[in-house]
Amino acid sequence: MTAKIFLLGKDDVISEVEEAVYESEDALQSLLARFPSLLAGDEMTPNAPRRWLLVSREMAVPDSEDGGGRWSLDHLFVDQDGTPTFVECKRSTDTRARREVVAQMLDYAANGIRYWSADAIRQAAVERARDAGSSLDEEVRKLIEPGSIDSVDAFWKTVEKKLRTGEVRLVFVADVIPPELRRLVEFLNEQMSTVEVLALEVKQYLGSNQKVLVPRLVGRTEAAAIHHERAGTGTGRRTDRDRFLSACTPAGAPLFAFLLDEAARRGHHIYWGSSGFSLGAHFPTPSDRWSFAYGYPPDDFQFYFQDGAPWSTDENASAFRKELLSTGIFREAGRLTLKSRVDQVTSERAHQVARRIFALVDDSIRRANAK
Repeated sequence: MTAKIFLLGKDDVISEVEEAVYESEDALQSLLARFPSLLAGDEMTPNAPRRWLLVSREMAVPDSEDGGGRWSLDHLFVDQDGTPTFVECKRSTDTRARREVVAQMLDYAANGIRYWSADAIRQAAVERARDAGSSLDEEVRKLIEPGSIDSVDAFWKTVEKKLRTGEVRLVFVADVIPPELRRLVEFLNEQMSTVEVLALEVKQYLGSNQKVLVPRLVGRTEAAAIHHERAGTGTGRRTDRDRFLSACTPAGAPLFAFLLDEAARRGHHIYWGSSGFSLGAHFPTPSDRWSFAYGYPPDDFQFYFQDGAPWSTDENASAFRKELLSTGIFREAGRLTLKSRVDQVTSERAHQVARRIFALVDDSIRRANAK
């Protein structure tokens, strides 16, 4: 029996739409590319709904270092925490939507993790955005949370780290998920520690000049949810001071502890992301926050010239950049970022530079407020 949905309009007229199969696999793929919210990110992590950026449709997957694309993944997305998300679509009429599609997805994941680089993923996203008449950097800025640790460059660094450590998400999408596939997804999701495996039904209902799409996440058991929460994967979980410092080098940990303590003492905002933190200064009101420093384990310290911040004005930015580069701690890492890796040799000097950074930021805010 064909399922129906009844729609009651504002004019108190009821209409009905009937469940229908997709005319082609490409039709389902196109819908996901145009409307990534169909991936039901709110069902995956209700407390921190997933938001999506499409990297590419038909993403080439190599099977060797110098290989081209032996396979083609239907979609590669990343979420706001930089988690690579592999998506494969199958219609219910395709009998391969069972064991074969699982083996196929595992091939894609194993080889993508091994042979993709963050640069290759970013370039694919640049080309997709360009074809859509969009700016990838602007898309990333909209994706990540305001004031989060993730500048655009840092976001792609997180993508690369998760790819290297195998912290990825695999999503099977179909209009109907058969029981055999659901059982396989449930089993894999409960057993795999860094890889989240999910199945998603996106049913289509058609009526007179109407189309209704109903996504529903299946295959995520309570045991799997607890498993990934404990592992810190698939939940949008943020790090904290203790976990962060324990992941740092002996040279990096004291510097980052000083940065966190000094930021708290001066009333700056500390934002914890999935792997690191950002420091933000308030100007001109507590609701206006401007990030100026980032820390990532094990030893990555960054200064950030956020557009619009008082220390990033033309008269300040040039002098700040010149002074910080002259310390020998930082190197250029794009238009807005200076980067440093802290080791035993540079640790003491990095503490002195950190003190100077706080003074520069606070002084620029005072002078801006005085105008």
